[in-house]
Amino acid sequence: MKERCLFRASVPILLCVLLTACAVRSPQPDSTDAGVALATWEPSPVPAAWRLNGRTSLRLGDEGATATVSWDQSGREYRIDLRGALGAGSLRITGDGDVVRLTTSDGERYTAESPRELVRAVTGYDLPVSFLRYWVTGRPVPWLDGRVIPDPQGRPSVIHQDGWRVTYETFRAVGDYHLPERVAVVRGDMSVRIAIGEWESRE
Repeated sequence: MKERCLFRASVPILLCVLLTACAVRSPQPDSTDAGVALATWEPSPVPAAWRLNGRTSLRLGDEGATATVSWDQSGREYRIDLRGALGAGSLRITGDGDVVRLTTSDGERYTAESPRELVRAVTGYDLPVSFLRYWVTGRPVPWLDGRVIPDPQGRPSVIHQDGWRVTYETFRAVGDYHLPERVAVVRGDMSVRIAIGEWESRE
């Protein structure tokens, strides 16, 4: 199986957008004065290794698409499988913190040093791929400033970071943890929603 250099790739693999899409744009106005500074808020603990299964949907202006998603995360290592969106078969994204690889259902492979770099080169979008690992578990991105609106149990109901608004609708108990069931990530006319049907702590 021949591996192609990512920077010479031009295949429009739109499925990658379903997890973390955002076209390059100036920051949008947002009511980030609500809530408290992230520096003063202590998020709940989450497992270092986990797996989720669910569905994700993307809307960018008048365009939309959906896919099923299976995501395994163990420290810096991860595997994300996307299936069924836009009739484009399946995608697998794997990484270990040093390199990320994308494999399509027909065997095409692409590599890059970061997920954001890979998706930008393959799709043409500049996407905050690395952020979603934290947001999907109900935690803020640790190297970004922002604000949070906690719910009565101290869990996040809204996180504002880097112009994004991340909203949490419901949580579920997973062993000793409480993890999100529904996450909505919005910036401008872009929205990405993830409905998680199954969480598994793998510690």
